[in-house]
Amino acid sequence: MKNVLIIYLIVFTFSAFGQNRPTIKQDLLSPVTTDASSYFWTGTALTTFLVLTQDYLSYPLTERAYETKPLGDAAVVGDYYGQLYPNIIYTLGALAHGYYSTEDKSSYEKADHMFRATLYSGFVTTVLKYSIRQPRPNSPQEKNSFPSGHTTTAFAFATVIATEHSWHWGVPALALAALTGFSRMNDERHFLHDVMAGMTLGVGYGLGTYYSKAGQGSKYVIVPIFDQDRTGLRVVTTF
Repeated sequence: MKNVLIIYLIVFTFSAFGQNRPTIKQDLLSPVTTDASSYFWTGTALTTFLVLTQDYLSYPLTERAYETKPLGDAAVVGDYYGQLYPNIIYTLGALAHGYYSTEDKSSYEKADHMFRATLYSGFVTTVLKYSIRQPRPNSPQEKNSFPSGHTTTAFAFATVIATEHSWHWGVPALALAALTGFSRMNDERHFLHDVMAGMTLGVGYGLGTYYSKAGQGSKYVIVPIFDQDRTGLRVVTTF
């Protein structure tokens, strides 16, 4: 997987995307500073609820999924879909189409969107994995369960497809992403709250990078608050 990611980064570095790309800050904050925020905060609230009630919901439901294995051999489809391969294939295909097309250069924008959504959601997921260090359900010595990286990648891919193409492509893509999330429970690699967090990040950055490309998020500044009475974050916007 590391070699695949390196190839992906090289392809992006030498590709001819447009020059009006949002800044790193705008993309990183895009799930909370664009119209993606309602989806992101809803997913965050659901994830928090599942974490707080994990002994009553997340753990038992994960255990039931593993014991019954309702997906059977189909779980392997979710496993592959949640790796970087679909994201890379889409990016390369869109780049090739943009290069050889003499009339439509929008494929470059689609490739750029897929890369940014995958990169930023994957980055945040990795930081959380190795900061929180939650043990995996079937392998306690592996402390990188939260969030589910496969689910993040799958929903980032599916959300880009849903925003860049018609619903005929978006619906199947999102259905396969849901299959990926459930397959991680089916294979006892993640808990339900890991999957929900991955979905939240994938959708959040899939939509966030889409809206930030359209110019949203540039008027927002998030400022930390530290004083005697309170600690928190303040979001400042201009009109």
